[in-house]
Amino acid sequence: MSGYAVLVAKLRNELGKVELAVRSAVSQAEKARLSGDEDFWYAAAFSLQNFYMGAERIFEEVAKRVDRSLPSGGGSHRALLEQMALEIPNVRPAVILADTLDCLQEYRGFRHVAIHLYAFELHSDRISVLVDRLMDCWLLLSRDIEVFCGFLLALGQNV
Repeated sequence: MSGYAVLVAKLRNELGKVELAVRSAVSQAEKARLSGDEDFWYAAAFSLQNFYMGAERIFEEVAKRVDRSLPSGGGSHRALLEQMALEIPNVRPAVILADTLDCLQEYRGFRHVAIHLYAFELHSDRISVLVDRLMDCWLLLSRDIEVFCGFLLALGQNV
């Protein structure tokens, strides 16, 4: 078994966890809308953070294991995301496409704001919009990661 098979298994495992965060965010937002209870919006916000942090864990694995270059310091979250949209000649194709990069930028920004504020300082209307767009972003992310996993598996067979 190649090292890439292990990496693919890790990426797919993390992708499954990201999907659970998506389902949780959608469920919590639905409960918030039905009940009017703001606490459900806070829970949805936490799930939105988990969605992006899970995507970032995937990107960190790729950066460490394939690129051998993990950004650090100020701006590292943005740099990591942008690195995943780059094709690195003789190393790998882009991990995510431009449309995925665009949608993930919004969740990266929200994650940054959400971890620096109290939950009650977050705006439920902003959380609602992000949850409404989440499934589309999730589908783009999962599409791109699965394509990249196919690349890694093919690469592993040629080694």
